[in-house]
Amino acid sequence: MRGRVGLPAHLRAAVARGLQVPQEVAARAARVPTVSSSLNIEALVAMKHNAKTEAIVRAICTEYDIEIIPGNVYPLPGQTRAVSTMCQILTRYGEGHFRLVMTTLGETRGNNALIEQSSLWAVSDLVRACPEWVEERTSEWLQWWDEIPLGQIMAVISQLRGSVNQRYALAGAIYWRLCAYSQQRMSSKDTASTIKNKVPEVGRARSNANREQAIEMGRKLIDIRSQLPHGHWLPWVREKSGLSYGTVQRYMHLAKVL
Repeated sequence: MRGRVGLPAHLRAAVARGLQVPQEVAARAARVPTVSSSLNIEALVAMKHNAKTEAIVRAICTEYDIEIIPGNVYPLPGQTRAVSTMCQILTRYGEGHFRLVMTTLGETRGNNALIEQSSLWAVSDLVRACPEWVEERTSEWLQWWDEIPLGQIMAVISQLRGSVNQRYALAGAIYWRLCAYSQQRMSSKDTASTIKNKVPEVGRARSNANREQAIEMGRKLIDIRSQLPHGHWLPWVREKSGLSYGTVQRYMHLAKVL
């Protein structure tokens, strides 16, 4: 019978005692889902949703040459065990946000070896807290992350494990460094502003030309990367591109977003 999940406990007890349960009452009760059956349905829906989320996470990690490994294996550069954390970030803040987090960690110097729970959440927090840097100064944002000694910072903060929340401590330490980089850059801009004000058209034309060249180079790099076998991209960048890895990633990022 459709919808049948069995009689509730109190009706089964009545039958066991030899009491007569009206047929209409028994039939109606048998069709009413119990709390446990509702929870089972919700659990199945949640499992299906989680599987879909994890599939998206794994696909995006593949794009960034990040391999997801089992939790009992120590990660090497380009590997991570933090699939659960990545799924949480994707679910909570969306795919666009998750891609920014992966770009920040996966495509800056040395940081693809540090993709773990605390670093993922710290970057996620900073991306949301500093949208003007991420959206308006993207190239500089990635350059700053090239310079941040993330591994050293994480090692120092890990000494406070058990006393201090690693996620928030890491985010605070990184933010302090980002502020320092931002102020240095703004200071240099202020020093050159008087010259730019005298010839604004030339300054804008040169800036636009450089940007177009970077975008075109980024497109070529994306095409080359798509043709290389898995695992050959980083060696190619080091040996044949003539560019630093950070510069290559900035060019490719500009080509993707514009």
